[in-house]
Amino acid sequence: MISQSGITYGTSSCLCQFQAFLIQWFMPADALWTLAMACNVYLTFFHKYNSEQLRQLEWKYLLFCYGLPFIPAFVYFFIETEARGKVYGSAILWCWVSRSWGFLRIAVFYGPVWFVIFLTFAIYLRAGKVIFEKRRQLEKAECPDSCGEIDSPMEPAFSKKTEIHVTSEITHSGSESNRLTITSASHIPHRYLSPYSPYSVTIEGGSASAHDEHVPMRTLRSSQHDPYAQRRATARDVNSAAWAYTKYAMLFFIALLVTWVPSTINRLYALIYPHNFNFGMNYTSSFVLPLQGFWNSIIYISISWPAFKEAYAKIKWRNSAHRGPSQHTITGHGALGSLHSHGNDSTRALTG
Repeated sequence: MISQSGITYGTSSCLCQFQAFLIQWFMPADALWTLAMACNVYLTFFHKYNSEQLRQLEWKYLLFCYGLPFIPAFVYFFIETEARGKVYGSAILWCWVSRSWGFLRIAVFYGPVWFVIFLTFAIYLRAGKVIFEKRRQLEKAECPDSCGEIDSPMEPAFSKKTEIHVTSEITHSGSESNRLTITSASHIPHRYLSPYSPYSVTIEGGSASAHDEHVPMRTLRSSQHDPYAQRRATARDVNSAAWAYTKYAMLFFIALLVTWVPSTINRLYALIYPHNFNFGMNYTSSFVLPLQGFWNSIIYISISWPAFKEAYAKIKWRNSAHRGPSQHTITGHGALGSLHSHGNDSTRALTG
C-alpha cells in the first residue's frame, strides 16, 4: 500500500521510517513462525506433546517470533552516523535499510532468516526420517511369511477375535428405563496380547414414548474375523501421515524458495555491486516478497482441508443426531471399551 510513497516523501519522513520499521520487524517473523510450527512437529513426534500442551506454548511463540525481530527494528531508529546517515532509508523498491548500511541487510536480516530456514528443514527431515522408517517396518510386517515370530497362519502377531452382542429392551414397569444386556467373547493369543483394546462401544437411546405398546428388540452385533485388519488399518494411517508430511514439506520448500531466494540474490548482488542496478532482480523481489502471506495461506488450506471437512461432518452429524429420536453408534478407538446408556434423567456407564 505504501509502495514508493515513503521515498517520495523523503527518507527522513515518518512514512518512510514507518515502512522500513514494518519490513524489518514483520518479514523475519514469517520465517520464525515456520520454525515454531516445526518445533510443534518435533515436540509431538519426539516428546509426545498433546494439543493442550502445544496451546500452552503459543504465547511463548508469540513473544519469540515478534519480540526477537522487534529489537533490531526498534534500535535502528536511533542509529545514525555522519558518513552513512540513518539506517532506515531508500532501498530502491521501498524504504528499508539504506544501501550505505547494506551489510546489515545480510547480517541482521537475510543471514538469520536463512539460518532459521535451515534449522526448520533439519527438524522436518528428522521427523520425516522417523515417519518413513515406521512406514517401511509396517510394509515389511504386512507379509506373514517374512515374520519369523509367527508360528502358524492361524495365530498371527497382534491377532484378536472379538464378538460383541448388545441387546437393548425398553420396559414400562413403573417408569421408562432402558435395560441393556451385554455379552462379549474374546480370544487373544497370550504372547501376542496388546496393551490396548482396539474397540469401544457407545450406545445412546432416546426416551420411550408412553404410547408405545410394543417396541421391537434391537440387536447390534459386531465381529472381527480378519486377523490382519488392525495391522492394515495402522499401515493405512501411517501411509496417510507420510503422504501428508511429504505434501507439506514440498509446499513449504517451494514457498520458501519462491519467497526468499530471488530477494536474497538481489540483496547479495547489491552488496557486491552497490552502484549497479539490476532491474530484473529488483522487479522479481518486489513481486515475490509481498506474496509470502499468500503462499502461507495456500499451504495452510491445502494441509488443513481434510480437518475442516471432518470438523464440518462432526457438526452436521451432531445436529442431525439431536433432531433424531435415538442413535446407536460404534467407534473403534482407545485402550478401554466403554458403554454409555442415556435414559430420561440418568446416565449409566460401564468401562473395562
